[in-house]
Amino acid sequence: MRTVQSRSWLVGIGAVLLAAVSGCEQSPPAAVGADKGGETAIAVKDTLIVARASEPEWLNPVAGHQHADSDMAMFRGLFKLSDKNELVNDMAQSWSVAADGKEYTIHLRPDIKWHDGMPFTAEDVKFTLETIQNPRNHSGLRKEIEEVRAVTVVDPLTVRISLSEPLAPLLSRLKIGMIPKHLLQGKDFNTDEFNHSKPVGTGPYKFHERKSGEYLVLKANPDFYDGPPHFNRIIYKFLPDPNVSLVQLKKGEVDVAALTPKQVAAVKADDPIRIEVTPSADYRVMMFNLRDKLFQDVRVRQAVQFATDREALVKGALLGYGSPAYGPLQFNRVSAPELPKHDNDLVRAEALLKEAGWSRGPDSMMYKNGKKLSFVLTVPVSDPVRVDLATLLAAQLGRAGIEAKVDVRDWSVIKIPATQALILGGGLPGDPDEDLYRFFSSRLLGEGSNYSGYSNPRVDELLDQGRHTLDETKRVLIYQALQVELINNPPYNHLVYLQHIYGVRKGVTGFQPRVFGHGTSPLWNIEQWRVEGGR
Repeated sequence: MRTVQSRSWLVGIGAVLLAAVSGCEQSPPAAVGADKGGETAIAVKDTLIVARASEPEWLNPVAGHQHADSDMAMFRGLFKLSDKNELVNDMAQSWSVAADGKEYTIHLRPDIKWHDGMPFTAEDVKFTLETIQNPRNHSGLRKEIEEVRAVTVVDPLTVRISLSEPLAPLLSRLKIGMIPKHLLQGKDFNTDEFNHSKPVGTGPYKFHERKSGEYLVLKANPDFYDGPPHFNRIIYKFLPDPNVSLVQLKKGEVDVAALTPKQVAAVKADDPIRIEVTPSADYRVMMFNLRDKLFQDVRVRQAVQFATDREALVKGALLGYGSPAYGPLQFNRVSAPELPKHDNDLVRAEALLKEAGWSRGPDSMMYKNGKKLSFVLTVPVSDPVRVDLATLLAAQLGRAGIEAKVDVRDWSVIKIPATQALILGGGLPGDPDEDLYRFFSSRLLGEGSNYSGYSNPRVDELLDQGRHTLDETKRVLIYQALQVELINNPPYNHLVYLQHIYGVRKGVTGFQPRVFGHGTSPLWNIEQWRVEGGR
């Protein structure tokens, strides 16, 4: 049994959970126990407590507001990513594709049950995909499967998906968590209580209790098709301040928490936690808002790239926990072997600006027609790493006569289309279409995640080719060309790739490193996590 040296755990989580049930007869989910010496024992072998910076907006994966922890714990798809980020079967048992690439037949694993005991069948797959495609429903995933023409139930464990044209990333799309037809058919998808307080999935954990702004409690699913998980409960505590997460981690009030590079030094050898570091495809960028006339000149955007010293950003903002970012897909299997590196070249930056009609003024800043080259760089206050990146980047751009005025704001008041420039995060290690199409296709202007307002006919052409080409060798070449085009005609100024850093309670096992992506959870294999000596 693991113990801590104070009763702060009992006071902390006990207060949170008691607050949730104050005034009602239901007992709070006990998360602690006392050993014979009266010391408080955290999680004791049956409960894992996880700090999360954000709370799930929806508990329905079809909405498209992904929250990796709760999604993977409660909901599962037909396919998933392995520890090598390779697509493997999950609830699918086998599959085949027609010679023309327009029809997939997928056989499901037998004996999978929903959390309420009902069988999972091909009817649920059909219902999930048709729910996403229904324009009346709130789903950010509609464009991801718009090539799906029909979904046919062949038998209870076989589904056939017909496409209007080949869709290379279809199986990757089917990682999305399935939802139950028997609970949602005929209901208003947008308002049903399933979305927030009564979700039902097929994953290793099922919904138990939630208090908005404070915590989410899940209980083990004994009927999980890959065997019951080791922890009986998972408690996600919503702690937006990373400093609070670290304090609670050191006190024993949480078992797992993401850390910033600066926090690593605060973890001492005698603290009851260990540090886990893993590479990631998770990048940070400065988004150019191409609705702004300043950034419509590609030479200005390229000058910003050349004025950026990425190695200095890695050292200064990440303290070495990362690597320079020159463009998307660097940690993807399709990345080009050599990339254009518009990096730390002030001579080239100034030459591009002069070519675009800008020149140095008496204050050494760049001017054109009497107007200073100046823009506002917005950054969310909740992410100290992004704030550090913005501050350092602004100083670097100043060397080239470019004024970036850092504006630190709460996400609640940031309206992305109204910003001039913004520090964004993104990047996934799986199918490259998932990492590019939603962000850079001009077909998604005004919707989806094309935040920068980017429109490039060559990029659109390559995105479509990448989606509809099934030959893997040809696909790799397409995405390598696309990667280079997005560097030379950039919607983003790529800054750094992060290493993900986590503090994990000593004695808790299950952390399995892989190349993580933006929003990836260290609990992607939650059913394998346990306490040493536990079942």
